[in-house]
Amino acid sequence: MQPAPVLAHTGPTGVAAAGPNGRIEVPAGPLLVVVSLSRQQLLLYGSTGLVVESRVSTGMAGHRTPPGVFSILQRSRHHRSNIYSNAPMPYMQRLTWSGVALHGGVVPGYPASHGCIRLPHHFASELWGMTKLGTRVVVAPDDATAVAIEHARLPAPRLTPAEMGAELASAEGGTVSDAGVVSTKVRMVDPLERVRATKGFVVTDAAAKTKAAKLALEAAAAKAAEANEAAAELRDAEAALEAARRRHQWAAKAAEAPNASERAREAAAAAEADLVTAERKAEQARLIGAVARDNAAAAQAAVVEAENARREADGALKASKRAEEPISILVSRKAGKVFIRQAWVPVHEAPVTFTYSGRPFGTHVYMAMGAARDGESVRWLSVSLPPSTEPPRRRGKASEQVEVTGPQETAASVLERFELPEATLRFIEDRLWAGVTLIVSDNAASHETAPLNTDFVVLTR
Repeated sequence: MQPAPVLAHTGPTGVAAAGPNGRIEVPAGPLLVVVSLSRQQLLLYGSTGLVVESRVSTGMAGHRTPPGVFSILQRSRHHRSNIYSNAPMPYMQRLTWSGVALHGGVVPGYPASHGCIRLPHHFASELWGMTKLGTRVVVAPDDATAVAIEHARLPAPRLTPAEMGAELASAEGGTVSDAGVVSTKVRMVDPLERVRATKGFVVTDAAAKTKAAKLALEAAAAKAAEANEAAAELRDAEAALEAARRRHQWAAKAAEAPNASERAREAAAAAEADLVTAERKAEQARLIGAVARDNAAAAQAAVVEAENARREADGALKASKRAEEPISILVSRKAGKVFIRQAWVPVHEAPVTFTYSGRPFGTHVYMAMGAARDGESVRWLSVSLPPSTEPPRRRGKASEQVEVTGPQETAASVLERFELPEATLRFIEDRLWAGVTLIVSDNAASHETAPLNTDFVVLTR
């Protein structure tokens, strides 16, 4: 079943009424933008249903806006086109690296752009304040709306018991039996809460490793200074030893002369005593210098070790930040695989078993909008795009329209046409929370999907 969506109240301009602060009220959670090329309309959905709708102007003949599944890749308030004579594109939100974007512009009521999706200037500013990088955008060739969907084949988050100490039953809604046995409710934790709890430890560890690296560097600097000072003292001691040797040689030679005086013999004895003292001081300086060098080397090794630990902790911190981002899942019948990205980076792929009915799938987008009332599943919205009736474009050959006969697959029926591997299901269930997108399509990811730093782009024509 696909119940009809609940639409937000809109004013005569097709834009939702403003809140007390004069701006459109946006519910917390993920957003889904749906653009209809045939109706020249944009619908923005949130966790409570339709938030706002607006007129748009898409690509004219020869510059058609491509239908498909996109996300916002880049944002710029004061962008100018590098293709069309530096034309202004205020509040630009890029959908493809080849030049398709949402932006403010003239909206005459019919397709008039060179491929972009023009928005009324005021609404372009409003939409800019609502969306962010990664917001999902679906461009449909015909009339399309997002509808709520419930289906057993849609994944659910894996809940795990929270680690709880011994607490009073009343604190967790527990009960006491006639036998006096306390029964407590075990609090279940969803994947996002697990990730955030882990992140807390990672943040603490990264801060500790950064502090340790700083202290190691300071200690190494102090030990290096001590080693330099010891080396300077050794140089002075060796210079003093060399001078004492020369004085001893001169004094001894003078004392050995046949007519040497008593004074010369006394000077030779004093020079010999000074030489012994200088040798003792030089040896002591050598020992101190060796210890200082060893300490400095050990401190430097500690710096390297602490810096490596800091880098690892910093990498874990960055990974934990990426782990909070919702995943995107693409099930492609053409590729015969499922692909998963997180924070615009590929993180998983696997072969998929399809049960093909002979009918094209079309392209269906499912977005997790938030937790369901039971707390054990998520609420999903779906948008369906029909199969393309255009054949693959081939250079030098005329294109013929493809006829699609019979009933089309629906957002519900297509979920029963494939089977994900068990490991992939576990991977998804461990990362399923609001904002997760599942795309099921006949098509593979477009060439617009870069190897890194891009979410899935699926073109449907």
